[in-house]
Amino acid sequence: MYPILGRLGDLTFYTYGFVMMLSLFLVHFLAVRGRDPELLERNHLGDISFLVVFSIWFGGGLLSMLFAPDLSWSTLRTNLDPTRLQNMGTMAITGAFTLSLWGYCLWKRLPFWRVLDFLMPYFILGYGLQRTFGCFSAGCCHGVTTEMPWGVVFGPTPWGGPPPGIKIHPTQLYMGLAAIASSRWLLGQRLRLKEAPGSLTGLAIAALFGVYFLVSFWRADLKGSVPLWGLEISQLFSGALTVLGGGLWRVSVWRARLRNP
Repeated sequence: MYPILGRLGDLTFYTYGFVMMLSLFLVHFLAVRGRDPELLERNHLGDISFLVVFSIWFGGGLLSMLFAPDLSWSTLRTNLDPTRLQNMGTMAITGAFTLSLWGYCLWKRLPFWRVLDFLMPYFILGYGLQRTFGCFSAGCCHGVTTEMPWGVVFGPTPWGGPPPGIKIHPTQLYMGLAAIASSRWLLGQRLRLKEAPGSLTGLAIAALFGVYFLVSFWRADLKGSVPLWGLEISQLFSGALTVLGGGLWRVSVWRARLRNP
């Protein structure tokens, strides 16, 4: 793969960061084009884009400190190192952004669930693009060995990554393409679920973490503890979030039907 796009003197341009930048610009552009003027103004989307960047870099790193074996200054510096963004967990970033957006909506007096419903398809699209092109190029989030014809062989990467020269599952593509398809499907559900705030968010959470849970069984880089039923900690979290997302969707639709029988 191509983890490094090029070098200019001592400056190295990584594919992962380049794809992340392009994905953020594209998602922001699409959100501005598709925004509802009665819900969000342009400056709101600019602020929310900043919250996304904050959550990817600082927020996810700070939440990861909760699970760190020690709370030393060196651990904090490691978690906030921008060159290690590919090691940041999806759930840590999701949690950091949700908390940030909730606080922002309180400050600006915006309807939290309606805002989140609007944003979710775009966020999942950006996530899918990052997995498909950024993670796949970097070699992170890689799969276990396979003899399937669609298995891929990675070369050596600067930060370790998959074993070079061995055919493995392209789990980055599994997750990324499924997320892109989910984003398109969610956009098609937006009008139908407009009167049920929170329902589209519930569907998005269930779709994203449901796929994450399934793909995790082919992941080779998950090395957390195995506390229950033989599942790794991120699998337990993703499974729980899938159920919670489905529950949020059902409750939101039920409440909407009670309001509008």
